[in-house]
Amino acid sequence: MKKINLILIIFSFTALFLLLTNLPYQPKSFVQNKTFEKHSDLFFNYEIIRFPTSAEVSPYQPNQQKLSLGVVVDPWNLNFGRIPSGKNFATRFIDLSNLKEKDAKVIFKVYGNISPFVNFSKNNFILKPNESVTVEVKFYAEKAEIGNYAGEIDVIVKRPKHDFLYIFWR
Repeated sequence: MKKINLILIIFSFTALFLLLTNLPYQPKSFVQNKTFEKHSDLFFNYEIIRFPTSAEVSPYQPNQQKLSLGVVVDPWNLNFGRIPSGKNFATRFIDLSNLKEKDAKVIFKVYGNISPFVNFSKNNFILKPNESVTVEVKFYAEKAEIGNYAGEIDVIVKRPKHDFLYIFWR
C-alpha cells in the first residue's frame, strides 16, 4: 500500500510540474504587426506580446568607403535593419513594467530562422510589482550568412491564478 501511495504522489508531482512549466504554443505563422493576446489554463494567465522581427546581413569589406546600415525605429516591431557581416551586432530595447499587485514571470521566445542569432540581456525572470526593467535584444551577425532573416519575438508574461503557485517559481 505504501508503494502505491508513493507512486501516486510521484505521479501527481510530475503532472503538476508539467502543468506549471507549460507555455503557450509556438505560433503557426508570424505576426506582421505587434499583437497582444491573452491565454489562460488551469493554473496560469498569460499575456503575450508578439513582435515581428527581421534582419538583413550584408557583406562587409574593411576598406569600404561607404557603409550602408539600415535602422528601423518603428515602435511596433523589433526589426534590426541591415547589419554588416562579421563581428557586428544590432541592439533593440524592450521596456517592461509590472503595474499589477503580484509578481509576474517574463519569458522571451524567438521563432523563425532569426532565432539562432538573437539574445536577450535578461530572460525568464520575475518582475516585482511596480518594478520596471529594460531588456536589450541583440542580433549577432558573426555566425550568420549573408541574407535575410525573419521571425517573431514573443514577450510572455505569466501570472498564477492562485497564490499558492508562487512557491513553485522561486
